[in-house]
Amino acid sequence: AVRKGLSPFETGPYAPTEPAARRQRHVRLSIGLHAYAVPMRVDSPAMHTAYKPWPGSGSNHNVLRRLLLCAGAALICVLLLPTVAARADTPSTLTVVGTSDVQDSGLMPLLITPMFEKAYPAFTLKYVSVGTGVAINDAESGVASALLVHAAALENQFVAQGFSKERFGRAIFYGDYVLLGPASDPAGVLANAPHDMATAFARIAAAGAAGKADFVSRGGTPGTTVQEHAIWALDAGTPGLTLCNVSDTNGGGEAPSTASGACPTTTSNPPWYHTTGLTQGPNIEAANTCNFTNAGNNGANDCYVFTDRGTFECLTSAACAGGSVAPSNLRIVARDNSATAKGGQNLLINSFHAYAINPAAFAGNPNVQINSTAATDFLNFLTSPSFQAQLKSFLGSTSDPPFIADASPKITITSGFPGKVQGGKKVTISGSIANVVPGTPALANQTVSVNEVLTGGLPGLPIASGKTNSAGAFSITFSPTSTGSYVVTTNQITQIENSLLNPVFGDLLQPASTAASKVTVQGALQGVSYSAFPGRVLVTGTVLPGSGHVKGTVVVLARGKKGRFRKIATSFLGSGDHAFAISATRSKGTWFFEVRYQDPSTVLATTTRAKKLFVPARDSAGITTSSFKVKNGRFTLKGRIAPKPSRSGTIVQVLGLDAGPLNASAQATGGGSPRFRVIATVRVRGGATKFMVRGGLKRGEHWILELKYEPGGAAGSAYGGLRSVRVT
Repeated sequence: AVRKGLSPFETGPYAPTEPAARRQRHVRLSIGLHAYAVPMRVDSPAMHTAYKPWPGSGSNHNVLRRLLLCAGAALICVLLLPTVAARADTPSTLTVVGTSDVQDSGLMPLLITPMFEKAYPAFTLKYVSVGTGVAINDAESGVASALLVHAAALENQFVAQGFSKERFGRAIFYGDYVLLGPASDPAGVLANAPHDMATAFARIAAAGAAGKADFVSRGGTPGTTVQEHAIWALDAGTPGLTLCNVSDTNGGGEAPSTASGACPTTTSNPPWYHTTGLTQGPNIEAANTCNFTNAGNNGANDCYVFTDRGTFECLTSAACAGGSVAPSNLRIVARDNSATAKGGQNLLINSFHAYAINPAAFAGNPNVQINSTAATDFLNFLTSPSFQAQLKSFLGSTSDPPFIADASPKITITSGFPGKVQGGKKVTISGSIANVVPGTPALANQTVSVNEVLTGGLPGLPIASGKTNSAGAFSITFSPTSTGSYVVTTNQITQIENSLLNPVFGDLLQPASTAASKVTVQGALQGVSYSAFPGRVLVTGTVLPGSGHVKGTVVVLARGKKGRFRKIATSFLGSGDHAFAISATRSKGTWFFEVRYQDPSTVLATTTRAKKLFVPARDSAGITTSSFKVKNGRFTLKGRIAPKPSRSGTIVQVLGLDAGPLNASAQATGGGSPRFRVIATVRVRGGATKFMVRGGLKRGEHWILELKYEPGGAAGSAYGGLRSVRVT
């Protein structure tokens, strides 16, 4: 294995089929090689100068010394390297195991770790950088509280076995894969297939078979290798290229081999295809050095390597790589697959997900203690707007960042909030939501809501909602209840991203929100009606908006033929009141009346035009209430009438006006003039001055009640006893 450019314990792309104990030893070796990549030629038994420590990985001289001593006895080295054993996080530590992409790209040491520990000072973060397949194996053995990986074909198995605390992993960001090659480009990739990765692979294989090119693979089951195998599968049937089938357990796809059929458990690489067992950054450095038997023809390096762009850009940035030597022999020769290329334009998307480990999966195991609090905080941090916003400027590349935030869906508004709207008028907000990651399914049948922003900038409870159609489009119609800032929001979304995998692969998208839009609501009065009775005036109507009142009042103002308007009566509105009825005493004469609706800081005040009305003189007939009781929607009302009725046939009626529901979220839009209707009637015998009447009122509504006394004969009716009742 050593003489073929492999890690001592790597057996081609098929290592994960080895026993778990052997795989665990490979984890520790990978950690050591993360700090020191050890290239060598097959024509020399001596190892060349070790690479510098990788940024954030520290150093491990003991591991290096063991590798040097055991170059000729790789299997004996297994016994000298420590194995991964389950251990417990303390309440103050958080161990995260995951892909080397986020470590070797600088994302973990330069951005994630310092930001997380500043936001959550109670925890010290330890990141164990390995390949995705090994990281999942480690997580399943209980050595970490959280997992960060990027291979859907492996993650689905991890979730199906119950190791994720949440239903799926959380989407956090995505990047892209690129192909690096030498300046000489012996396979002619840059000239012939710069946007066709499968064709680029095939050209390298052909050049490799002719002894002119080499392909350097990480091997095993890192997310990069899983994607590499998927791309090789697209080249199946290419003349002269033999591929073996990688098992679904190891991520599926195909790999270059000397034998077809199922991939063997021992290495069967063609001479031009090398599997190193290294993490992402050291693997690039190995390709840059290109110390392989088939390499370096005519004195020039000829190695190609498939990798994530973030790690390559970190290596070429002195600030990110911490002084490591940049891969000067390599450049990007293929990226951004075209829509017409094999695999389509989304073939090179590199999506990352984070998982909190399920402590229930280790119930009864005293050697495992999962810090669920820290793990959940870590996931919340990665999906937080503050962290997600930092990704667009990571490594200083705002136009083409190596990692793109995708924790929440993108909300696009096509018809937005108006700057000003008349109370009660309906507004329609339309648009669409979509997963940020290209090529993912439409977000169909998802709830989208309109929320008014609360003090402090947080969205309040939804005031209107709708569902997306099959394309992710939505349309929400509602009436704004108050002046304020409004946003469109989504809930957390559970989405199946790949239904072809078995088990299916899904992820969690966190709630999204648009920027706040200021809407000013103009208050309105509708159906205002004035009724003159002896010695008083009754004013009824509706207000718009019909709910959401905070300090809403309706004021009746009056003046004579001259002078100015003065307030004569006020009605205080409940949060759900849309109708009002106000009775005000006035002496006999001609009066001018106005009605004003106001709710400071909620709506703009509005006042009706003046209404001229003649009020008759007060007469002797009258009706009053002496007691009123209501329970479970049933009421009992007692009162007096004057003068005494002289004969039978006299009736007393309870009139009711429904002012609106008690639920403040009701979207009453008003209408015409509200009308009192008869709720209950009782006959009063001749000569009696007292009465009692019973009836029922709809519960959950605000009622305004008034009494009507009809003496019979030529005498006119008398009204009185206006009362506001909220029936729960």
